[in-house]
Amino acid sequence: MAFANRINDLARTLSQYPTFVTVMGNKVDVRTKEQLGTLSAETAKLEALAAEGDTAIANGTCTDPAGLSSRLDFNAPQISSLLTAFAAQDSERLKSMSIISKQKFDAYAKNRLGAEKRFAEEVSQLLTQESQAVGQLEKPQQPKPAPDLTPQPKPEPRPQRAPKPGPKPKPVMSLQEVIASLPGYMQVNHPEAISDFDADSLKVACDTAGESAIKLGVKTPDGIVDYATVQFTGGANVTSQAWASAILKDKALGTIDDRVAILNNALQARLSLASVLGADTSPEPINS
Repeated sequence: MAFANRINDLARTLSQYPTFVTVMGNKVDVRTKEQLGTLSAETAKLEALAAEGDTAIANGTCTDPAGLSSRLDFNAPQISSLLTAFAAQDSERLKSMSIISKQKFDAYAKNRLGAEKRFAEEVSQLLTQESQAVGQLEKPQQPKPAPDLTPQPKPEPRPQRAPKPGPKPKPVMSLQEVIASLPGYMQVNHPEAISDFDADSLKVACDTAGESAIKLGVKTPDGIVDYATVQFTGGANVTSQAWASAILKDKALGTIDDRVAILNNALQARLSLASVLGADTSPEPINS
């Protein structure tokens, strides 16, 4: 069930982000328990709806494709609407904070709130895509009526037009092709992480990171890119650190590609938080 599983994966990734920050020695919730409960319930509802669509797509038929498609489309923006309601609650909840404390809170909470925004956008895109797919399904065939044995005149056959060829699917890059493209990707997306490399040494380092990812068991292009990003932004030894190793070994988080993605998200969150706090940008755990 591709769409439901993907929503579940996105929810697990979001759960890696802290739900509170420490401001001037005081713990302040970025998300209250009530808000987290509401978000979890809404996510579970959308996951169940997506699973209903996945079943219809797998069967190739749906008793009411238009109705199910409409429900998927209607619910696509629900997470975004929920976050808007949370923002209104937060304004009231945090209005007693001083200006300096509020500024610090906003800076510390930036990663969690940004992750929630991406989560809402991706869930909306998934449900919209599934709505379109379900809308194209056919209803189950009704039993055929008894044949009319009365001879009927045969119509003259009409020449049929040859169907137009559909668009060719885009080729999926092989893992080796992805590894070969890593130097360009790093130069565009993480120039500060490769500032000490020349072209030759960068290619060697990218090849090494790619091969290490494959040895770890990574099987997708995204997994290769995530692993290389971890290596360059966190340092070659980051995956041997206890917190990072724990993520990679936790099979409950999904496939190795899922775990590498979670590790990359967690690392970038740590680096961003360290930057905000003015601390050393080491990927070691940061105490709030």
